[in-house]
Amino acid sequence: MHKWIGIRVSAVLTVLGSITTLLFAGLMLWTGFHASQLEAPAESPFPIKGMMVALAVFFVALSVWGISTAMGVFRHRGWARLSMVIFAVLLVGMGGSALLGILFIRFPETGNVPPQMMQNIRVGIAAFYGAMAVIGAWWLLLFNASPTKQYFAEQPAAPGARPLSIGIIGWYLLLCALGTATAAILRVPGIFFGLVFTGWTALAVYTAFTAVNIYLGTGLLHLQESARVASIVYFGVMAVNSVAMVMLPGFDDRMRIVQQAMPSFLRAGQTPPALEGTGGFMLAGTLLLVVPIWFLVRRRAAFQR
Repeated sequence: MHKWIGIRVSAVLTVLGSITTLLFAGLMLWTGFHASQLEAPAESPFPIKGMMVALAVFFVALSVWGISTAMGVFRHRGWARLSMVIFAVLLVGMGGSALLGILFIRFPETGNVPPQMMQNIRVGIAAFYGAMAVIGAWWLLLFNASPTKQYFAEQPAAPGARPLSIGIIGWYLLLCALGTATAAILRVPGIFFGLVFTGWTALAVYTAFTAVNIYLGTGLLHLQESARVASIVYFGVMAVNSVAMVMLPGFDDRMRIVQQAMPSFLRAGQTPPALEGTGGFMLAGTLLLVVPIWFLVRRRAAFQR
């Protein structure tokens, strides 16, 4: 089977997935504005309809990205190949993490659903996420192969041009800075290498993280070598922190402290979530921190002046 057949099949799958995502976004919007039962309960501080609209907008953005990428693939655009690689990394990361996480989840027992049906549901969910991971792995191999690169006939980048992957990582860090700044203002509790920080300590820690994210994000966008090296160290430290947070003794106790120290409006009318499977999800999510490290190492030539 020729490479171009697999490439075009991948583009068709991307279009179908994007259309499905777009339909799902439309269904969320219709449900949010027409289903009266979605009114948020009085004790909940979050407007459920507003959250559904925000999610719908996010899914629309993903759909536009996917369709644009597919059109770029059909037109042999070099940026589309890299976009497919990013899609593949996301599929492998999310699908693989969810597949591993589903092994640690303990579904609540209900008298209305037989145990065998619950097991079938678990198998179905695992199969779905496994298919995502398999497709992502296939795309990683396909779109990084030499014949595929020749198919796209990617033009050499101009000196000093910023790779798309580096730009995405830079903007991601700047978005993280917005998130950590919000967490600092709200004094959201957190855990760093097994130590729980709350109150004014949380304000100081999140402020420091905000400064680091802004420095690294802007540095990557300006192709500064020092920011590239520091970003590799940063993502490495975050990965080690995720592992240490779960593996150190007393994980459940630390998570309960964090739940109790949450701002009151985040806990209003909410039942504390069960901790079963939380550690497994965190360990699986650590795999996503390896992705930017791979791109930062792979694209080091772009930082050479």
